[in-house]
Amino acid sequence: MSASHIALSDPPTAYDVLESREDQIMALLGALGIEEIEFSLNGSGDSGDTSLEHVRYADGHEDNRIPDIAIGFHPRGEAYTLESYLENLASDLPEGDWVNNEGGYGEVFIRPTAGEDERFECNMTFRDEYEDEDDFDEDLEDAEADEDVR
Repeated sequence: MSASHIALSDPPTAYDVLESREDQIMALLGALGIEEIEFSLNGSGDSGDTSLEHVRYADGHEDNRIPDIAIGFHPRGEAYTLESYLENLASDLPEGDWVNNEGGYGEVFIRPTAGEDERFECNMTFRDEYEDEDDFDEDLEDAEADEDVR
């Protein structure tokens, strides 16, 4: 009597199901019951601040912090946290340069349970980096004219 052979395959890994790191993080946030995260961005010069405004959960309560969860490790051996990942993601989402020169400011919303096209929202205002340049040139010309008169 021959035994029938049943081929069993390994179950799919999380990486097979969730192809990108972003998908994995959004799935984690959804599993934590997080519905929306809001960051405010404010930048100029050559720096910018990313500040967490709120974390809203599906049950309606809000918090002012992201759960402290390690999601990986830096080559130096330090834990890479969910919070640091999301701060970096939020600062990279705006399409304009909100950090350099006059910079910009606004809000970034991360909605992990929304559809892929509605997952991220950026409401940014970019400052005109040349708004005072004409005034500077006029002041310089006036100063040069004053020196010529003396």
